[in-house]
Amino acid sequence: MLSDSIFYLSSIFLMFALMGYFFLKYFDRESNKKINPDYLTGLKYLLNDESDKAIDLFSNIIEIDDETIQTHLALGVLFRRQGKIDKAIRLHEYILNKPDLDEEYYYQTLHELGENYFVAGIYDKAESVFEKLKTVDEQTVSSLEKLIIIYEYMSQWEKALENLEELSKIDPDNKHLTSTSHYYCQLTQKHIDQNDIATAETFLKKAKYNNPNSIRQLYLSAKIALYKSDKSNALKFYAEMIDKNILAHLILLPLILNKIDNHNDNDLNIILENTIEKNPDTKKYLAVISVMFPNFNNKYLFNSFKEHIQKHTIMNELIKHHHESKSMTLIDDPLINTLRTIINNKTKNDYKYSCSQCGYKTISHSWQCPTCKSWEKSEPVDFLEKI
Repeated sequence: MLSDSIFYLSSIFLMFALMGYFFLKYFDRESNKKINPDYLTGLKYLLNDESDKAIDLFSNIIEIDDETIQTHLALGVLFRRQGKIDKAIRLHEYILNKPDLDEEYYYQTLHELGENYFVAGIYDKAESVFEKLKTVDEQTVSSLEKLIIIYEYMSQWEKALENLEELSKIDPDNKHLTSTSHYYCQLTQKHIDQNDIATAETFLKKAKYNNPNSIRQLYLSAKIALYKSDKSNALKFYAEMIDKNILAHLILLPLILNKIDNHNDNDLNIILENTIEKNPDTKKYLAVISVMFPNFNNKYLFNSFKEHIQKHTIMNELIKHHHESKSMTLIDDPLINTLRTIINNKTKNDYKYSCSQCGYKTISHSWQCPTCKSWEKSEPVDFLEKI
């Protein structure tokens, strides 16, 4: 079964060879030229699924001229798809250096060269290419889209926003528009890390304006409140975030507990009690936090873990033995705390989050999936299930 790329390449060169054959046979009878027999050898390689040999052969025998340039462009794309980026770059650079290259082919080749640099992770060169191409009408939209992605990868959020603004003027419904709020959130986090809270709040306002329903703006609002030692507002944002996404327990509650001296703060416990009452499944996530942070002494975290661990087969046997023998209590608080520490050490490298978009799993939480690049799709994984 031929792969798509092999079939595509076979079609290109078969067509090219046939065109050359008919030209020489019917239109250029006086010419002594013959079709290069290496074409047939190359096609044989393709049909035998030996694409590497075919590509190497074709790249050596075809001379670039106005009739073959599209074939060479296609060949460069195939180099890139097969991971031979260095060959793709050299080929496209060779085309660009061709004297009197038609403007249409120049920009087409430059675009392919930019794609080569992008795939190779040479983002500075890719950026330079697409910055040039975005001034060309036919290339503007695709170049702006590529620049937005490049600036995402390089964490240059201001530049990503600038290019997104340009793109939105041309295409108000572009697919990157939903990223606006996230870029502002990234800038908010950046300035929180730099202790520049005033600037962080400015960007956060823009994030809220662009997407009032984002859970991330509640998370960042709580972080800023904690930075200001404003426990009341931090708890308010925590309560709001819980109503939108259970993830709040895993990523925001630990921040709150780290910032307050009393882990059994009354206002916090009221929120936890109300949440458990409305959604008993909350205990599962509180048990997870109890293991991830065994130094937290909140009673709701402790009791949730205790309840969870007592359902385990071994613990049930211990409890049963205790009742039968009437011996000294086995399931006491020190034992529960010891188990928390042991399980914490055993599960440090377990996956804690999963992307609901592509299923990619990570140990630590990320607002943007490292693989599919979707935002706010991270969900908690109940890693205690395997215990």
